[in-house]
Amino acid sequence: MSRIDARVGPGLTFAAVIAGTSAGAQTFENDTGGSVRFYGQASPSYLSFDDGEETTGKIVDNSNSNTRFGFAVTQPMSDGDLVFTFETGLGFRQSALLSQSNTPPTLDWRRTALRRLEAAYTADFGTLAIGQGFMATDNVATLDPSGTALVVSVGVSDAAFAFREKSGALSDVRVIDAFKELDGARLFRIRYDTPTYSGFSGAVSYGRNVLAEDDDTDYYDIALRWSGTQGDFALAAAAGYAWEDEGNSRAPGLKPGDVTTNERYSGSFSLLHTPTGLNLSASAGGDPDGGNYGFVRAGWVYDVTSQGPTALAVSYYGGSDVAEENSSSEGVGFAAMQTFTDLDLDVYLGYREYYYDDDAASYQDASSVFLGARFKF
Repeated sequence: MSRIDARVGPGLTFAAVIAGTSAGAQTFENDTGGSVRFYGQASPSYLSFDDGEETTGKIVDNSNSNTRFGFAVTQPMSDGDLVFTFETGLGFRQSALLSQSNTPPTLDWRRTALRRLEAAYTADFGTLAIGQGFMATDNVATLDPSGTALVVSVGVSDAAFAFREKSGALSDVRVIDAFKELDGARLFRIRYDTPTYSGFSGAVSYGRNVLAEDDDTDYYDIALRWSGTQGDFALAAAAGYAWEDEGNSRAPGLKPGDVTTNERYSGSFSLLHTPTGLNLSASAGGDPDGGNYGFVRAGWVYDVTSQGPTALAVSYYGGSDVAEENSSSEGVGFAAMQTFTDLDLDVYLGYREYYYDDDAASYQDASSVFLGARFKF
């Protein structure tokens, strides 16, 4: 039968991830019912990008799920649980930073690699968290029952590569500019999640990007999630709305105190037929003043061997005015992943093609190959 677990299961709420998700984590308990859980993963990969004229390939760390280490300290209290979580990337070269003109150092840890440094209290009223961590709209655009988001997802692992014009010159348009997912970020924030009622839960958060220099933007968002079953189908849906009040005291023609508000919305839906492992997911998002996109993925995840589930998926991305006004973005992808359950190991291969067009120039088609492994410990 097909396997549904925390990695491929739809509709994860914040409370499901506050203590980490590594299958190989080590937990130590004390006499009062508290525990310390250490976890991490290594995520080496190889990325090759063909811009239509030149091919760039390097060993990188998978930005979709990077190499990291963390620990969670849990202490039961009279009415709930208090969890302190620390998690950081280890600073290896990220696939999302590699480009034709830039090869980051193999190892370069910076404070922006800090993923989580937070305290969260969960009780009957829900979950209240403060510190560096997930904003409320994190994952609303990326529900994935296919088990292949590690290799091909709505977001792109080869984000920094530039499209090449048909004249041969590299353009200023990067893959990330034309293929956005509009999902939530990790910031220093305060976040509240409601309890789950009949499969529904809500979340709100306010945050600041304290890890970046000179960022005086206020970030707000709100999200709604649902998951449930209907016969043999596992279903999930999520939607979110976010806005940013960006200070413009340094912008030309604007006075100190002037603020620009940027808005975005996104959401996704997924279904998984549990007896067969056939699955479908779709997401969409946009900016009220700008472009929008749609993404669909069809997949199959099944225990073909006794080693663990095998996952296959194909996907399509279509965007309008995402990078520039009157621009179009199209991408097709294929992903395959084999999990070795006893080893806490995933091995994957992905292929993606990109097509981009705008009024400024004509561009060559691009493609990427992404292969690697993730080992959890």
